[in-house]
Amino acid sequence: MKRMFLLFALSVFCCLLFPAAALEQQYAITETELIRLESISENLAISRQNLLLQASGLAERLRAQESKAKTLAASLQQAEKTANTLNNQLQTERDTLKNLRTSYNKSEQEAAETIAEKQALIDEKKDTIHRLTITVIMLSTALVGAIVFAIVKLKRFFPFLP
Repeated sequence: MKRMFLLFALSVFCCLLFPAAALEQQYAITETELIRLESISENLAISRQNLLLQASGLAERLRAQESKAKTLAASLQQAEKTANTLNNQLQTERDTLKNLRTSYNKSEQEAAETIAEKQALIDEKKDTIHRLTITVIMLSTALVGAIVFAIVKLKRFFPFLP
């Protein structure tokens, strides 16, 4: 029974397989189609070559751009170093300027104090000169008065004096 079933299954399988194999179409290519396929193949080969050339050109441009990028990166690093150096110098100059301003303000304050002291001394000396001038004038007036008085008194004793 098993054999029969296997034989039956095998015959059904063969019946189904042979008609499917017989249904396959046979394709025939004409010479014009073959020439057309060859030209398409040649065009594809040419296109492939062009694409390869473009790819190699792009690769070269990419390498050149990478080289430029590396050069620019090196220039940028150098510029950053220069900028940092200049910033440090600027900070040093700012600190120096701050110290100089502080020193200048201190010396200006000391000069102002010295000028004030000297002005006070000048005012004191002017007052002293003014008092001495008044004293000299008073003494000169008193001396002239004494001389005039002496001459007037001497004219009494000596009438011949002018």
